[in-house]
Formats: sequence, structure tokens, C-alpha cells
Amino acid sequence: MALLKGEGTHQILYGSADIFSGLRHNRGYVARPDHAGSFPAVILLHGAAGISSSVKSFARRLARHGLAVVGPDLFRGVPSRLSPPYPAASQVLADAANTLHWAASPDTAWVRPGPIGVVALDRAASAAVEFAAAHDVGGLALVAPVLEPTVVADVAVLGFYGKDDEVVGDEDRAAVQEALSHGEWVLYGGAGHGLIDDSAPDYRWDVGEDVTARMVRFFGVALEP
Repeated sequence: MALLKGEGTHQILYGSADIFSGLRHNRGYVARPDHAGSFPAVILLHGAAGISSSVKSFARRLARHGLAVVGPDLFRGVPSRLSPPYPAASQVLADAANTLHWAASPDTAWVRPGPIGVVALDRAASAAVEFAAAHDVGGLALVAPVLEPTVVADVAVLGFYGKDDEVVGDEDRAAVQEALSHGEWVLYGGAGHGLIDDSAPDYRWDVGEDVTARMVRFFGVALEP
């Protein structure tokens, strides 16, 4: 891991990590405050681009505001440059559950006991909603979710879309918002699918910063012990 000074209120540690649960081992990415003590934790489920540089950057942004972020590699070691198919929901659920068990283990004393948060990007949204319905999840944040609105989780939801999303159309977006109508939804005009992807041609810095700020406030309330 490496030490990073940057925006926010915390210096952080970040880097690749081994996620163990029983006999299962997976690689992932961790970003967390570099202080003694324990911190509210968030599982970050990446989308179709894998654990890209922009996903890592977003994890570090959240960590600089006091969250411990753990992102499992849902492609299980297959490089994203090879364009692997996005894993089935059952695999995403299994990897998320293993990550949750690891985060709650004695090996991760920097994770504060209590409910955990989940951030799902893009294609991870459907499995994330199903995961939240079955586990002790305090809050669920969805960024540009590509979602089959068949499972409803009774959990606090914060969702983000770009009005000019080139992947999710207006009707699909409306269906998701109706299925999770108890959530808070933020729609950004002039923004596309890459709300937090700082490598996307339509990325807007102000939108990325607003997503981060809203998410930090959301988890600050949702993950209170």
C-alpha cells in the first residue's frame, strides 16, 4: 500500500489487497484512512470496465473523507483489457458476500463493526440490490445503474444518473426509479454514463465532485452505529 495526501480530511492508505473468505481467495482494491481506529466500510462493486484507474480514483476520494473502501475484482484476475463478459449475478453476489465476511474478520480491525455500505457502478446494480436485500447493509449507492428492477431492497438508497446517459434510456431510468421509489435520485443535466469516470470524454469534474460529496453525506448518516 502507499500513502497519499490529497483533498478531504484524511491521509489514506491504498492499493491492491488479498480478500480471503474461508478457502476462497480473491484480489481487490482497498482505500482507507491512514489513522488508528476503525472506520465505516463500503463495498465498491465495479461495472463493465473492471477495477479501472477511475474506479480506484473514486475509492481514494471516498477514503479521504473517512470511509474504508473495499472493491473486489469481479473479473477474478482476468484483465479488463481482454473485455471479459460481465459475471453473472450469482458470482457478483458470492464475491460481495466473501468481501463482507473478510471485512468483518479480525484481520480487518480498521473496519468499524456494524452495517456496511455498498456502492454499485453500472452493471453491478442488480446484484447489489439483491445483496442489500439479504445482508446487513446500511445504505446502497447506485451510480448510473443498469438495473433489472425485479428485486426491491428495504434499505436506504441514493442513486445517480446523467440526463444524457448513452447506455440507460429515459424509460429504463424511470422504471428503476419507480422500483426504488423510496430512494433519493439525483439527475445531472449535461452528463452521460461516465459520472465518476474521469477518463471518459464526457466526464465533468463538478458532477464527479458532487457525487462524491453527496455519497459521503449519505453514508455518514446511513452507517451510523
